[in-house]
Formats: sequence, structure tokens, C-alpha cells
Amino acid sequence: MNKKILILLAASIFVTGCATTYQANEVEPAGFLGNSYQVLKDGGDDQSLLLYRHPDVNNLCKNYNKVLLEPITIWVKDESSVADVSVEDRQYLQSYLYQAVNKALGSDYQLVNQAGAGVMRIRGAITEAEGSSVVLDTLTSIHPGTVLLSRIKQLAFGSGSFVAETAIEFSIEDSITRTTLMMGVDKRAGGKNWKKKFNSWGKVEASYDYWAEKLKTRLSECRAGSLEM
Repeated sequence: MNKKILILLAASIFVTGCATTYQANEVEPAGFLGNSYQVLKDGGDDQSLLLYRHPDVNNLCKNYNKVLLEPITIWVKDESSVADVSVEDRQYLQSYLYQAVNKALGSDYQLVNQAGAGVMRIRGAITEAEGSSVVLDTLTSIHPGTVLLSRIKQLAFGSGSFVAETAIEFSIEDSITRTTLMMGVDKRAGGKNWKKKFNSWGKVEASYDYWAEKLKTRLSECRAGSLEM
């Protein structure tokens, strides 16, 4: 590896390597969205890795002031990391993501438990979940050389060394007509900074917090008619 590449990699550590979480390079659909994957496109900057938005979504969003948030499910595909997660931890992760989304949207929407006029239905599934190796993640976050190697691995394979990873699939639709407003698939991994470092699920929690706040922002943009297509 030449000197220029090493310099760029070293610089990138300070730009992105210290993030609490970051988006993975790619994600494998798990089947939660059924027969809808053919309409998904590669997402752009600051979007889900795979994404669909209704062509008239900016106008449709103005029709909703209530949200029906369904319980988060676990969707296990072949060789999914979530297959190895205990029942107790699965329930914890489901609850954490649900509460994060519920809290994020509660200030903008009335949260309801049944379909009706002006109600958008949100479904979500955790399709991958792997906690970090706390000891090894910590050790490889101390020395600049191991941080650099982790960053190289991140650039090449989408995640660093001994970090947490998680993926989700989601769908937002009209609760009565089932017209799909948005849906997507995304995956994030833990960065090498020290936030939530000493909890194996800490960076997974941070990913769920990120997605919940991003959903709040996107729906706010959509209601304002300014969501980028």
C-alpha cells in the first residue's frame, strides 16, 4: 500500500472512523418485504441502502396525522446473525427499537392502535443483529495501528474489527388502502469511538436511535413536501 493511500486512510479515521455508528457497504434482503424487493432502488447519500418512495409521496404524507406502529419483529434469513441471538436479547432489541421509534414520532403524530382515516401504518423487522466483542473492540480502539487496520477492513468489507452490526427492513403504508408510501432496507455497524463502548449491544442501540430520529426527520420533510426523491 503506497504512502498516499495510508495518509488518506489515516485522515479518514478522524472523519468517519470515530462515528458512533456508520452505514454498511451493502445489505442482503431477508424476505420481510415479501414480493416488493423488485421496486427497491439503491439509496443515495443519507438514505437507506435500498429504498422505495411512492412517486407522489410528498403529497400523500400530508394526509396523515396519526401513526399505527406495529410491534417490531425478528426476521431470520439463512445465515442471519440474529439467528444466534438469545430469546431474551431478541425481545430486548425488539423493545428498544419500538420504543425508540415510538418516542421519536410521538411529538409529531398521535400514536394509535388501530387503522383508520389519517393513519399511516409502520412495520419493521430486525433482520441482523450482532453485538460487539467488548474486550477486543476496546483493545482495537486504543492503538492507532489497530484503529487504522479496522478502518481498512471497514472500507473493504463494510464493517470494522469486532464491532456490532444490525440491519432492518421497514414499510410505511396507508393503514386502510395499504398503499405503500415508503419502504427500505438498511444496515449499520459500530464505529470505534467510546460512546456505548462497554455494552455489547450499545452500538446496536445507537443504530436504532439513529434510524428512529432519521424516520422522524424524513416524515417531517415529507409532510412539508420537501422529501427528496
